[in-house]
Amino acid sequence: MIHPASRLEVVIHSRADGRNAVKSAAYCARASYRDDRVGMRFRAGRTGGLLSHELINWKGDAEALWNRAEQVETRSNARVIRELRPSLPAELPLAEQIRLVRGFGLWLRDEYGVAVQADIHAPRFLDRVEERLHQTGKLDMPREKYLEALYDPDLTNRNFHAHILMTTREVCPIHGNFGAKTRILDDRKAGPHEIMRLRQEWEKRTNAALKRVGSNAKVDLRSYKTMTREGDAPEGLIAQDHLGPRRAARSRRLQAQGEDTSRAGKRRQAVRAFNEFTWQSWMVLRALEREKSRREAEAIARDREAARKKEADAERHRLQSSQSAEDAGEVLGNATQFDSLKTGSELAQAISWALQAKNELPSEPPDEFSSPVDLETYEAPPGPPQPRPVLEVKVRRVRGQRSR
Repeated sequence: MIHPASRLEVVIHSRADGRNAVKSAAYCARASYRDDRVGMRFRAGRTGGLLSHELINWKGDAEALWNRAEQVETRSNARVIRELRPSLPAELPLAEQIRLVRGFGLWLRDEYGVAVQADIHAPRFLDRVEERLHQTGKLDMPREKYLEALYDPDLTNRNFHAHILMTTREVCPIHGNFGAKTRILDDRKAGPHEIMRLRQEWEKRTNAALKRVGSNAKVDLRSYKTMTREGDAPEGLIAQDHLGPRRAARSRRLQAQGEDTSRAGKRRQAVRAFNEFTWQSWMVLRALEREKSRREAEAIARDREAARKKEADAERHRLQSSQSAEDAGEVLGNATQFDSLKTGSELAQAISWALQAKNELPSEPPDEFSSPVDLETYEAPPGPPQPRPVLEVKVRRVRGQRSR
């Protein structure tokens, strides 16, 4: 089954769609920022649910970062922000979630040279009153108790998630100047490959974080079609539609009353039941196929071992029936079940093997140190002969005779 946190959505914020970078950043950071370009202030400081906020590759605050990003772009349909919305596994403690998001933000900086704002948002409370207080920042609860409640499946939906905002231009880490556009992520040919590489990096880091905390769960960001093609999922799985905040809130409200009887809710329940049945059936079939393959492999191994023993008996019989050394040598040359020993005559060892009742020969001589030794009477064997002493060369001065 696929982990519930196997989701990473990529959203492009464009002015053509009425998007505003400062407004998006204020919502994600649960803060109040003013957009100098349009002369408006966007207030989200009273909204609760912010668990972590940090900036990467930028020395100032987030308000200055996104005001600068808005000022650099001059086109009316400019893309100012690229947002990543990954789900965070509920198995990870908050410290590990922060570590995961920070590490991924640093990777984005190193790969594309962009500035990054990373925010982690808390899950929603199932109780409507508590959730309303939570969203308005009025939930009166100690920090430790609040974190415990967020991980309780009876109190929240445990939908931990992050909002990772990237600039669409390179940013100088020293002076904070904006540079060239990151066209590789927008290119028609290279863009899909880069987005896939980005998703794979998040998947790798998330699974490593799960492994660090001792969890065997794994996220998989591949589509059903890709998983089926690679043999990791059954055919016919149906992807669920993303509800969005409003439809999700309505679904939770109806479930609190008993059951989500809306048209979309009934469809989601039917798709969920169908996918679960398909997964379980496929897993049972895979288990049966593995068991069948194991039994077939054992049968093949038994047949091969029986054939080997039969051939060994036949070769032994041919060696025993040899009338001369030439015949035995010919049989030995054609043998496939005989391995010669390290010492002794090969023909003699083969004949000895043929006369034995075993199918295999010992590959090593008996242990020469197996007998007990009396240390009081033991004398060491003589060592190798000592080399002759090296002659010493002495220099003598001889007074020569003068020539006449």
